Amino acid sequence: MQPTMNDDIKNYPKFMVYKKQMYKADWITSVESYNHNVYQLNHFIRKSVRKNSPEFYKKVEPLQKLILMPAQMNYDLETMGEAGFFNKWGMNKNDLVFSRLKWREGYYDE
Repeated sequence: MQPTMNDDIKNYPKFMVYKKQMYKADWITSVESYNHNVYQLNHFIRKSVRKNSPEFYKKVEPLQKLILMPAQMNYDLETMGEAGFFNKWGMNKNDLVFSRLKWREGYYDE
């Protein structure tokens, strides 16, 4: 059984996008904490990775975080390329959604 969003909220760091920056958002304690009509809580590493590639997910799970963002920004993450996303939102797409290619290149190394 896959964890619920409330389970993930308890287990992963939470952030909010505000004025082209990401800020800690520990005030998010459940899905009731934010307005779903305006904002969406995005998994940095897509839930499909956890479901379809559990062994790989174990390797990258320490990078997992939840990011609250405007709903349109979340939709654009799925449909826009890096340049278009940056031009519209002023943020690097790879900082908001995990890329295996960027991971292999060491982009997420600290």
